[in-house]
Amino acid sequence: MASNRLLKSVLLSAGALYLGACASQAASTTGSLDDKYFQREASKYMKFEYEGQTVYCQKERVAASLIPHRWCITETALRQRVENARRDRNAVAQTRIPPG
Repeated sequence: MASNRLLKSVLLSAGALYLGACASQAASTTGSLDDKYFQREASKYMKFEYEGQTVYCQKERVAASLIPHRWCITETALRQRVENARRDRNAVAQTRIPPG
């Protein structure tokens, strides 16, 4: 009888610790959500150091040309572009269209 209570209390406390650990981990990762989106976007670019700044470059084809054109963007500008895209996407998702 006593061992049954002891087992239940041990399992209950272990479950509470597990849930607490999961909750603290989820709270710490939400602050880096912007970084996750930035890292996903930055993976599409080539990363360079130019005059002390981090620059991300991408090659794209120009119409009627066989030579790809390289365009580059600074890290600050890329972060701003990702943030603006997220903000605009969220604004569109929250817009309600009236019926009729």
